[in-house]
Amino acid sequence: MRVLITGGAKELGRAFSEAIGAQGHQLVITGRDEIALRTAETELRAKGVDVEAHVADLGDPGATPKLVESLGGIDVLVNNGALGGPVGPTWQVDENEWWRTFEVNLRGTAFAANAAIRTMTSGRIINVVSNAGVHRWPYVTAYSVSKAAVIKLTENLAIELRRRPIAVLSYDPGMVDAGLMSRGCDLETDDPHLRRIAQWARSQRDGGRFTPVEQSAALLARIVSGEFDHRSGGLITQEDG
Repeated sequence: MRVLITGGAKELGRAFSEAIGAQGHQLVITGRDEIALRTAETELRAKGVDVEAHVADLGDPGATPKLVESLGGIDVLVNNGALGGPVGPTWQVDENEWWRTFEVNLRGTAFAANAAIRTMTSGRIINVVSNAGVHRWPYVTAYSVSKAAVIKLTENLAIELRRRPIAVLSYDPGMVDAGLMSRGCDLETDDPHLRRIAQWARSQRDGGRFTPVEQSAALLARIVSGEFDHRSGGLITQEDG
C-alpha cells in the first residue's frame, strides 16, 4: 500500500513513519522542513524503507491536495501534521496565531482528506487527534478546539462514506515523550501559563501516564493495516491496543 503521512519527518511523526515503513508499505512523508525531510528520507531508506519525501505545508490549503493528485492516488492517509498553537487565556493570545492553528490542524486535515477521498477506490484515512479534543485543555484552546473539530470531521466523513470501502478513523496516540508533550516537560519559562502547562506535563510523565513512543507507533501501524476499519468514524486510543 502507498501511505502518506503528513508531518512524518520529525518527533512522533518520525516514529510513525518508521513503524509503518517497517511493514513494507510504500511511504510518502511530508512536512515544512526540507532538511528534516531529506534526513528522514535518507535514514529510512538505509533501513530498507521504500520512502519518498515532499515539502508540503498543511497551512497552504492546496499543497497536500496537489501532491496527492501528482502521486496518482494513495491507499492510506495519516493526517499527523499539526500546530500546538498559542498558550494563554483565549482573549489574550494573538488572534491571528489562534486562527492559524485552525488553518493547519482543521483546514489542512480536511483538505488532505478530501483530496485522498477523491482518488481512493478503497483505503483509509487516519486523523491523529488528542485527548485535548475530548476533554477541555484550558490555555491551549486553539489546539484543543481544533482537535475536537477533527474528531467531528472524522465522524461525519465516515457516515458520508458508508457506501464506499473507505474507513475514516481518529487516533489518539496518547501522551508521549515526543513532540508537544516532550517540549512541555522541558520548558523553562517565567510565563505563568506556560509554566502551568510545563508543570502539568511533568506531573503526567512522572506519574507514569505517558505512553511509550514505540507502543503508540505500533498501534498506528495496526490501524494502517486495516485492523480497525469496522470502527470507521470512531476514536481509537491506547486502551484499544
